[in-house]
Amino acid sequence: MKIGILDHLSGKLGGAQLVVAQMAALLARDHDVEIIHSNRSYHLASLGEAFGVNLNAVRERVVEGSNCSFSLPGPRGIWRDLPHSLKTNRELTKSYDLFVYSGYGVPPFSFASKGIIYCHFPFETCPAERLNTKENLERTSFFGRWLRLAVHQPIWNYRMRGYDVILTNSSFTAHWLDKLWKRQAEVVYPPVSVDVQPGKKKNAIVSIGRFIDKTNSKNHVHQIKAFGDLLQRVRDEWRLYLIGFCTFEQNEVDYLRELRAMAEGMPVTFVVNAQRNEVLQHLAEAKLFWHTTGITDCTPPAPSQMEHFGIATVEAMLAGCIPLVPAHGGQVEIVEDGVSGFLCHNAKELIEYSDRLVKNQPLREEMSRCAVKRGQAFNLAAFQQRLTRIVSSQAT
Repeated sequence: MKIGILDHLSGKLGGAQLVVAQMAALLARDHDVEIIHSNRSYHLASLGEAFGVNLNAVRERVVEGSNCSFSLPGPRGIWRDLPHSLKTNRELTKSYDLFVYSGYGVPPFSFASKGIIYCHFPFETCPAERLNTKENLERTSFFGRWLRLAVHQPIWNYRMRGYDVILTNSSFTAHWLDKLWKRQAEVVYPPVSVDVQPGKKKNAIVSIGRFIDKTNSKNHVHQIKAFGDLLQRVRDEWRLYLIGFCTFEQNEVDYLRELRAMAEGMPVTFVVNAQRNEVLQHLAEAKLFWHTTGITDCTPPAPSQMEHFGIATVEAMLAGCIPLVPAHGGQVEIVEDGVSGFLCHNAKELIEYSDRLVKNQPLREEMSRCAVKRGQAFNLAAFQQRLTRIVSSQAT
């Protein structure tokens, strides 16, 4: 069976790319598989290297613009753009027996024999939900909304008919997919497998997140401030390691420069574009893991700005790091609060829980053991078993 896997987020290297890589490696054992991407931030060899996945049996197909939105504009432009979309989407998908879309947005029309969606979060919504936003309700008449829905809904239904199964990365995402796409999804947790054992632990905290820009939700600024507050409470020397990818795009370079300036004089180390083995070494040696996506001291973030699962959290747990993570989103499906880590509602709790762990070695050692045990529940074998079952059902 010929399988095409579209990495709609190929401008980045993150959890979504790990899912694509592991999916391709597994399916290539029995099928002809190629990864489709836009060639913006990686090629096949670097993708496998980044996540320690053997992709020798996988081919790649570079399609310029394959990372752009597949959604359609309003009624004024739909009749002009729909024929072009159908044509380009047909060229993208028609040659496959099975087409797999992995992304955050509206998937393309699929003309493959079978189709599967792996949705990491529905950032782009279905027409009915989009027309019910406050902005549209205020500026559009009832008749106008009815007319737009009458145009868009049949197209949406036709688009979705190209996919036999919808998968998603967490129950949190499945809930929002049901709300925003009006579609049911099966939860298949991302595969997490790290070839690392907890090592001799240092007084270190690690955080993993791309250095994108100051508008991103990884909250590096909050982490540096929180670490400064933590240092005021503890006597021992501790170090914060901020690990992440950074491209040569100017906004990312500027953002990283600002963070370095902010952390000047503090025991903060930036680990930028590190090899996989170096990242794992830091996890093996660290005692605590901070993940602050969506942690704020004011109004909780929108669901789209929360962590939808959290692969890095599981990797850290498997390496014996105790996770301190947001008390919302997909993280609550991973961390057992007070047992295998702490769920934090704000920066104050992040600092207080960290301070407690820093000063209580028996608690720290017990929670580290629990973190390793809990992390093992999100293993590669479980992902492979479920994906194999789903793909096999499509092949019959």
